[in-house]
Amino acid sequence: MRHGVWFLVLGVLVAALGAASASADGTATTTTTTTSTTTTTATTTTAPTTTTPAPTFSRLAPTYLPAGCVGAGDAAIAMPGRAVLGLGTPAYSRGPSAYPAKSPIVRFLSSAASGSSCTGAHVTLESVSLFGGAVTASAVSATHGRGSVSGVKIYGSSVALGAGHAVGVGGWGQVTAGKTVGRITAPLVVQLLAAHRGLPAGTTIAFAFAAAPQAAAKPKHKHHSSGGTHHSRTTKKADKSPQKAPARPKKEHRHHKALGPQPLTATPSLGFKSRHYVFPVDGGATYGDTYGGVRNDIYDGWHHGDDLFAPLGTPVVAVARGKLSLVGWNELGGWRLWLTDRKGNSFYYAHLAGYARWILTHRHVRAGQVIGFLGRTGDAFTTPPHLHFEIHPHLYVDLGYDGAVDPTRYLGVWKVEHVPADEIPQPAKLTAPRGTPRQEAAVVWHQLLVARHLLPAKGAASASASASSSGGRPFPHPPSLLASGVGPLPAAHVRPTGAHVATSASDMPLLVGGPLGAVVALSAAAGAFLFRRRRRTDAASPPAAPDVSA
Repeated sequence: MRHGVWFLVLGVLVAALGAASASADGTATTTTTTTSTTTTTATTTTAPTTTTPAPTFSRLAPTYLPAGCVGAGDAAIAMPGRAVLGLGTPAYSRGPSAYPAKSPIVRFLSSAASGSSCTGAHVTLESVSLFGGAVTASAVSATHGRGSVSGVKIYGSSVALGAGHAVGVGGWGQVTAGKTVGRITAPLVVQLLAAHRGLPAGTTIAFAFAAAPQAAAKPKHKHHSSGGTHHSRTTKKADKSPQKAPARPKKEHRHHKALGPQPLTATPSLGFKSRHYVFPVDGGATYGDTYGGVRNDIYDGWHHGDDLFAPLGTPVVAVARGKLSLVGWNELGGWRLWLTDRKGNSFYYAHLAGYARWILTHRHVRAGQVIGFLGRTGDAFTTPPHLHFEIHPHLYVDLGYDGAVDPTRYLGVWKVEHVPADEIPQPAKLTAPRGTPRQEAAVVWHQLLVARHLLPAKGAASASASASSSGGRPFPHPPSLLASGVGPLPAAHVRPTGAHVATSASDMPLLVGGPLGAVVALSAAAGAFLFRRRRRTDAASPPAAPDVSA
């Protein structure tokens, strides 16, 4: 018994000695490392170092564009209903410049300009940045607004931009290479689809731009006929949908020109109280006041409604009880329709992905009924899905298509409803005109079927696209991690395997290693073994005979 206890005590003492030795070794190692680091630092500080100072950006002076031609300018900002703001006009060589000075919207590292004639002025911008790096370009170069752009990135990711090709930016805008908007032409144009950083929706920002002379006002049009292709069931009625600008006649009267149709500022009563009307998109939408914005593809050059952004396939509902007309295709509006209520007010819906099947035979609707599905047909094919919505009060019916008023105030007070799942009808497929319209309509139709879960998505990536493009009701989101949009953990959140982890004093006996640790372990095991064996021997010995002596 005594031998086993002594072995056990010996093992504990050796273990304690090993822990103390390991602790001393660790301290010595730390001291050595610190000394080495100090020596290295001392050596490094003796070497000469060079630091590149951050550039100081000068404020670009803003000026309103003159009515005449502007051959070249660094940047321009055109907000709906306001005069165009020119930055760096006339163009000349500049160093780092920004506007405004605090929280810049536009910034570039350098500007080089040459030429002074209206059509021959040239400007090149280096290291262009918009909204603090949301959109960047390594170089933008143009002569009279036409040129090239290179190294375009959106939130740090490179994108390839072809001429006229538009790419979405964060859901609030789109960037286009080589575009003309109103008077402005530039190699790099960014347009806001929603309000962003203090600028309203419909704002256009152009880099290395040129501006054409102020266009002469066009005579007012009294009637606008339809040029679109309609479905066979379309009501025979003059189409009030937007049409492309007519060709300029060869002969013009240069005197007594009247101003062309301008956006209306009045928002008259529609004859019913606000609770009579329903917001046109099921569950609501994201939108800004884009009424009156620049639209060079419309004959009078301005936007006649608001764009309501929501996932593709979201049900679109009737805003009031009334009758549908002109259900069919239009070159600009794509799949579109008109709704006229009992007071004679008309409401225009455009860029639909498809219609509710029942409206092809039943044109009378009640407020809140599904009449179609939100999409991006017509000239909206390259934009995020949205509904173009217009309001034409009965008071301005004599103005034709130019009788549209700003719908923003009305939309802000109309009630938003959620259509029950069992009241969402199946979509109806119609045939678009041959060529590009039919091809684009087919793409949007396929996306609609996937969004409404009427067509199975192929693979996790397709499921993710379906989940992001559908309205989310009444179908649940796929349960997979990828489909839910949750990405893998960023590398910055993963601790490196060689990272130092602080250790408490209570953990130190567990970290004893090397030959000394092995001796400690063997000694402790031997002591325990002898102790247990001694106890078993004592237990197995026969008991002593009792003393029976007298």
